[in-house]
Amino acid sequence: GLHDRSRPRLERALERFTGLGDAVGRADTHRSLGWESEQLGDLPGALRHNQLALELFRSAGLRAPQASVLNSVGWYHALLGKHRQALSHCFEALTMLQDLGDRYGQAGTWDSIAYAYQHLGRHPHALLGYRNALSLYRELGVPYPEAETLTRLGDTHLAMGNHTSARDSWRAALVLLTALGHPDAEQVRARLRERAERRGSA
Repeated sequence: GLHDRSRPRLERALERFTGLGDAVGRADTHRSLGWESEQLGDLPGALRHNQLALELFRSAGLRAPQASVLNSVGWYHALLGKHRQALSHCFEALTMLQDLGDRYGQAGTWDSIAYAYQHLGRHPHALLGYRNALSLYRELGVPYPEAETLTRLGDTHLAMGNHTSARDSWRAALVLLTALGHPDAEQVRARLRERAERRGSA
């Protein structure tokens, strides 16, 4: 597949940048390899490549990519169930992104923070994080990440027993995803169907 063909090319690029002593080229390639690893379902590999990219960006003194990769490192920790480590990295990223004025990066980082809190069972903190992310995404006019955040916000409402709020969030996500023609719309429809069936059988 596509990933099978691109990975050797990225690994050759990594060797070339290493030979040239190009730390930034190496860091960018590790980020790409991290994305490839995630697509292949290798979350530990994705985390490892982003950690290597973070070290290289730090050594080069590049704050903007460093802040972005800090959030990625936090996100992969969260996906691997290491939620406290995720929060540590993401709050460090958030401070840097606020200093840099990167609102899109802040939105993504608030979403990561909320996801970690959600899975720690700290639902009020999760709601706040998701709402901060949504506010920024709406200001920026980026519907797909807004829909992703709305879906997770709905999941958090459901975990808190707020069934009406959960449905409202999922419906808002579905409107955006349907307008985009995005396949994730079906996952949101499934959530709404399941809740409707449970209400019907109650």
